[in-house]
Amino acid sequence: MRGAPCLALALAAVACSSPTDSSPTSIVMVGQWTYSATQTSPVAATLSGVLTVSQQTGRTFAGSLDATQQDALGNVTHLSGVVSGQVVDTTGIEFSVQIGLDGRQHLGSLARDTVRGAWVDQGSGGVMSSGSFTAASRTGT
Repeated sequence: MRGAPCLALALAAVACSSPTDSSPTSIVMVGQWTYSATQTSPVAATLSGVLTVSQQTGRTFAGSLDATQQDALGNVTHLSGVVSGQVVDTTGIEFSVQIGLDGRQHLGSLARDTVRGAWVDQGSGGVMSSGSFTAASRTGT
């Protein structure tokens, strides 16, 4: 659980130093991305689904996530939510997925057609869950 507070601080730093929404970028996020994630805290789980980025204006993008989460006991839960994010720099990507009342904050790095990074779910009680994720473009970027 020690990594989650550090990730939360890193996400806050990115939010404070982000470029303006209309700044040009060569990174195109629009399209469908195969999303997979591992939850490491508080209990182990795996997530898989599709991240769809339907619009992008400059560095800002929006879309949706449709995924399933399976815990260590085999219980499967459907997760879906609204995505909003931004291109931070030449490789940095930051986005949140609003699932119910909680927002899963993602911070990743783009290499070729794949974004890899970490996520935290910050609910009203602080950091609730955390892990890593990968989003691979289905069409190439």
